[in-house]
Amino acid sequence: MKKRISYKLLLISIIIGLCAGLIVSLFRLLIPKVMFVISNLIIFGQKNLLNAIIFVFAFLFIGFLVSICVNKEPMIGGSGIPQISGKLNDKLDYSALSCLINKIIGGLLAIGSGLTLGREGPSVQIGGSLGEVMANIFKLDEDYKKIMIIGSSASGITSAFTAPISAIAFALEELMKKTSRINFIYITSTIISSSVVTSLIIGNDPVIKIKNHLNLSMRFWIYLIFLGILVGFSSILFNKGILFGKKLYKNLPISQSIKSIIPFFITSIFLLFDSRLLGSGENFISLAQGDNYEISTLIYFYFMKLLLLLIAFCSGIPGGIFFPLLAMGSLIGNFYGCILFEFNLVGENEIIIFSMLAMAAHFASIVRAPLTGMFLIIEMTGGRIDFFLPIIIVSLVAYLLTENFKNEPIYESLLEIMIKNKS
Repeated sequence: MKKRISYKLLLISIIIGLCAGLIVSLFRLLIPKVMFVISNLIIFGQKNLLNAIIFVFAFLFIGFLVSICVNKEPMIGGSGIPQISGKLNDKLDYSALSCLINKIIGGLLAIGSGLTLGREGPSVQIGGSLGEVMANIFKLDEDYKKIMIIGSSASGITSAFTAPISAIAFALEELMKKTSRINFIYITSTIISSSVVTSLIIGNDPVIKIKNHLNLSMRFWIYLIFLGILVGFSSILFNKGILFGKKLYKNLPISQSIKSIIPFFITSIFLLFDSRLLGSGENFISLAQGDNYEISTLIYFYFMKLLLLLIAFCSGIPGGIFFPLLAMGSLIGNFYGCILFEFNLVGENEIIIFSMLAMAAHFASIVRAPLTGMFLIIEMTGGRIDFFLPIIIVSLVAYLLTENFKNEPIYESLLEIMIKNKS
């Protein structure tokens, strides 16, 4: 017998989407509020030695508060995407309500304090946990509960980036793997209703402000191959670095509380010397269309953000890698474009294009979700990119390179680590 749409489930999907959109949108709005306070604290700390010591101790206290959240619910550590995947595949089990509360508090403090962590992974886990809690309230069976978790998790993407198409692609590539047409309607309804709430609360302005429409002439396409190779090697470095950092932290003979505080101490020292390192790296994405930096400075930013990301993310505190890896990808493209410009191979206007292309390819080759990466960049720029094929070329080259070196998708690797640690 042919399965028909249940309008009761459709209504539940919409309700869950509305709630997920509200909670994640508020989470997104509060992060810059906290970071504004931290920015003022950095200015205070840079005045003299005594102020610097006070600033460091303030950071240590924030780290202590985050450690309480992590100790209460260890499954809030990291981005949260592997945890959602593990839950959907019956490989991990944890309290959705506990995760929801502690992820919001811990994530807000960790990301808002300016550590090199992104909001998108936590937004996915917050959305997914909320979806599970509400599915339990509506007393849905296990199969439909998972459908609601997928939809509400993907809603975290659309609320974090104002990117509904990317959220649908993310659900298809990362969470669903395979599903029925009916279930896809439920999931899409959750995402759409979440998008409506996000638009009402935050607006529809693109995350990345691009001044002009971007279009790359075919005479420059030969340079896309080398950009893809460069991005591919960066993806390998990124994934290997994350896995090495996880192993290093695990072998440290100290408590999880101390591990949670370490990133706050180290980051506070770096921020006193260079406040430009504050946050996930979102401020680096649009450099190529404004007052750009020297090539040596771009290299410095790339390696500093990688180092601070590894120190923070691998410690087990809540925070994602989406935005940091996108920022690092943009720095690679910026660096590559600047070199080509120095040799008079491209114009100055092409540098921002290479930056956007590298960002999409960096995501595709690290996460192994090329469709999500492509749609994400287009939606984040407000559709200012007038080409698809160059994105596909760079992403494909980077993707093939990482596959050739047997570099596993990062979220699958992180899930394997969690399952081993759990057992």
